[in-house]
Amino acid sequence: MRIKKVFNNNVLLAEKNGREVVLIGKGIGFKKHTGDDVEQQQITKIYTPEGDNWISNFQSLMADIEPEYFEVASQIIELAEQQLQTTFNVYLLISLTDHIHFAVYRHHHQMDIHNEILWETKRIYHREFQVGMQALALIKKHFDVTLLEDEAGFIAMKFVENSMADSNTDQTLAMTKLINDILNIVKYQLSLTMPDESVSLQRFLVHLRFFAERLTLKRPDQSQGADDDFLFEHLSKQYPRAFACVQKIAVFVKKSTEQTVSVNERIYLIMHIQRMLNENQ
Repeated sequence: MRIKKVFNNNVLLAEKNGREVVLIGKGIGFKKHTGDDVEQQQITKIYTPEGDNWISNFQSLMADIEPEYFEVASQIIELAEQQLQTTFNVYLLISLTDHIHFAVYRHHHQMDIHNEILWETKRIYHREFQVGMQALALIKKHFDVTLLEDEAGFIAMKFVENSMADSNTDQTLAMTKLINDILNIVKYQLSLTMPDESVSLQRFLVHLRFFAERLTLKRPDQSQGADDDFLFEHLSKQYPRAFACVQKIAVFVKKSTEQTVSVNERIYLIMHIQRMLNENQ
């Protein structure tokens, strides 16, 4: 790879296989010039554009924002990918960098924003929120700014939005509200309160996230099996409390989204709720 532009000691624009890529690594641009070879061992992260506008958006943002913000955003993304065991698309670098820069600016000008869904974010996206808190520690280390906990929630939602294909902020908020409403139905219908570290609760939340994503993005449930009706009938008799709760969830979903909860989906919901009941007892 050859260097096309040096942004600072740690951020480069290079060419790889005829395509422009952004490289981030400690000291990767130190005493380097256009046309020099890239030191491979110094590369921490390679960002390969997924569209024609990515590089132009990146360079426009780089013209307005100090490169250190990109470095910190890249560190946070790498940390999130490791802890959440996922891979985000390259657009997260641009959106997260811009968000962090504006958050620091707002804090300096006493313009901190209250996160209206902070409690829901902590509850539903517990792992993402924990990474968000670690992100605040990195921001404090690099910029000597102590951002409010609300910002950890905003950063967590960036991870959630990026991990949902074909989604936008409104859809992510709708999904979050739907999950929270379902959790409240379970809580009040069964008088069930589970600690955040509960294994059964965490499994249920993972399932709800995929369930809510299908509903929010209006994706068909294609998992119906030949024996589902028989199994559903069996579970309804074996676990009547969980069954009654799921029936309430199905009515709520139909009313709020105008979509029907399949028999297969109800089976999974019954099993997850029954596990939580068993753990609670």
